[in-house]
Amino acid sequence: MNSIKGEIKSIFYISIFISLIFNLHKVLRVFGETNVVLESPWNFNLFELIFQILFQILFCYLLGYIVLKRIQNNLSNNLFEIKLILSLIVTTFVFWFIGSNLQEIIFKNVSNQKFFYRTYLIRFTLSSILMFITSKLLLLHRQKNLGELENEKLKSSYLNSKLENLKDQINPHFLFNSFANLSALINEDQHKAKKYLSNLSDVFRYTLNNSNEQIVDLIDELALLNSYIELYKIRVQDGLSLQIDLPNKQKKILNMSLQPLMENVIKHNEISKEKPLSICLKKKGDLLIFENNLNPKNMSVNSNGIGLSNLNERYKILVGKEINIQKSETHFIVTLPLI
Repeated sequence: MNSIKGEIKSIFYISIFISLIFNLHKVLRVFGETNVVLESPWNFNLFELIFQILFQILFCYLLGYIVLKRIQNNLSNNLFEIKLILSLIVTTFVFWFIGSNLQEIIFKNVSNQKFFYRTYLIRFTLSSILMFITSKLLLLHRQKNLGELENEKLKSSYLNSKLENLKDQINPHFLFNSFANLSALINEDQHKAKKYLSNLSDVFRYTLNNSNEQIVDLIDELALLNSYIELYKIRVQDGLSLQIDLPNKQKKILNMSLQPLMENVIKHNEISKEKPLSICLKKKGDLLIFENNLNPKNMSVNSNGIGLSNLNERYKILVGKEINIQKSETHFIVTLPLI
């Protein structure tokens, strides 16, 4: 709707411009600039000139409006369609006939009728061609804008769909691990199982409350990470520690971005009082560094790669950046862009 209004406004301004251009030499004569224009056998006054300019503006505007209305509901129509061309020709001749005769009747100031009617027809024909070209350019501009808008909608729809698929993969993965841990605790210590279930409820409450958010405050994600740490400490007791060295927490980060890092640590490392595992979070510029020491499990661990690969995909879609993963003999480091 705004696009159509803008096109109609453009048609109006262009109509004024065309009319003034074709009558410029008459305007200059009215203001005494006879040395810069050709002499004309038609003697006219100011009021007659105003009438002629206004009538030509009306003609140009109506002509442009007809073309826009003809194509606004169906952009696939060709501007060189026979019906459209005929309607423009008919409109041009009707306005030429009415305008020229009406001007002659009102002002009775035509000394050379042949010259008067011929120049009138030339002006209106050229105006019709210019308005036709203008309408064509406006149509092409509209098609370009609609094409870009459609591409953006398709891209947005695709990205949203992809994000939902990624989130659907993450949630069952975490849910499976959580219930597996809870099942093990029930057999070992029911008191710990109740405590684990309470902390797990807090985690899922946060997840549900932020399910529609893609980007959240860093401080909220850190609070969630602490909840995760409490969950795993119930199982490993003193074997897991978290150190946060972030003087400024006034940043944003992807929702549930620290969770897959935490799961990765638990999955691939032995954690016990004899083999403690320490996680350190620090900030470098606009990067969050998640670092942990390595206590590799003796047995091989099956990994489908969902956690870190999905996190990287989410970052590429939402932020346009990728996470960085580094592994040495002693440490595993994941760098996340802050927002």
